[in-house]
Amino acid sequence: KCVGCGECILICPNGAIDIQWSKDVPLFQKKMAEYTLAVLKNKKDKTLFVNFITQVSPACDCYGHCDAPIVNDIGIVASRDPVAIDQASVDLVNQHIPAEGSCISGRVKTGEDKFRALYPKIDWSIQLDHAQKIGLGTRKYDLICI
Repeated sequence: KCVGCGECILICPNGAIDIQWSKDVPLFQKKMAEYTLAVLKNKKDKTLFVNFITQVSPACDCYGHCDAPIVNDIGIVASRDPVAIDQASVDLVNQHIPAEGSCISGRVKTGEDKFRALYPKIDWSIQLDHAQKIGLGTRKYDLICI
């Protein structure tokens, strides 16, 4: 999930990311959903999304430094809906006990929003709300364990 750190700008080999720092983080999150919708526009029913919920670090996935995972490895989820899979992934992380030795161990409980504990000024749900609103997918899902 994006927390607005901007590390993606540094590691993008093509310079495709240009953040307007004078704008707010919620606008950036909404734009990411809109860009994703544009990329997937002509690929309906031709995409599969897979999230590996392993080694969930406290920083963005794109960040170059990796701290201790905030939860123990959960597993792999797959979906044809990019919004549903991200909602399911967040829910699964939040349902788990914080990993021993992580930066949230002892201060966040099972069921509490671990991402808001890490970044209290960033509302990660804005991105998923907007993605659902523009028709990218739905936040509703059925979790089928196999």
